[in-house]
Amino acid sequence: MNRTLITRLVLIAPMSALCALSLSACGSDGHTDADSSPAARTASAPATASSPGNKPSAAVETQASASPSSPSTSGEVRSDCTSDNFTGVKLVAAGQEMNSLYYDLQLTGNKTTCRIDGYPGFSLLDADGKQIGKAASHAGGTAGGSVTLKPGQTLHAQVKTPNKGVADGNCDAKAAKIKVYPPNNTAPLIGTETAGIRACAGSLSVTKVSASASPS
Repeated sequence: MNRTLITRLVLIAPMSALCALSLSACGSDGHTDADSSPAARTASAPATASSPGNKPSAAVETQASASPSSPSTSGEVRSDCTSDNFTGVKLVAAGQEMNSLYYDLQLTGNKTTCRIDGYPGFSLLDADGKQIGKAASHAGGTAGGSVTLKPGQTLHAQVKTPNKGVADGNCDAKAAKIKVYPPNNTAPLIGTETAGIRACAGSLSVTKVSASASPS
């Protein structure tokens, strides 16, 4: 009987050891130790969302990329008349004051219709076409404005220079011709009707074009 008990104990011991080894290699939930290592936890963890401060929202991005609005030019009037829209220019005496002489600069249109606005370029020429003195400066004020030039219509601008008496006789030679640039144009018009103008004291000015002659 003792021999039988000893035999059973000998058989049970190896089996118990084998089971102990198996339990140490396996977890109770079936996962290996490698799955629970720090490296495995790091790899399987979901990616953390970036901080809101790292990237602006879509609304902010849109505002940042939008360019500043340009100033509106819807109310701006530009001349579309060219020098070819005029048949000629001339200067007509328009009175005087004690200190100044006035002239009516006339630009006559042809058979087309266009819009014009601004100051004409104006200067005096000798018989050879050489400019006398400086070109006219722009007279102050807001007279004039946009004008629709109709077929055959004459536009006006006022030319002014000091009287010979107040200039102590410091006057240029009389002009044989006038050279006129319609507003916003680079092709000049030449006229031979000068009304005997000559600039005194180096002063010559012109106003904006208008539909009617300016009072002197």
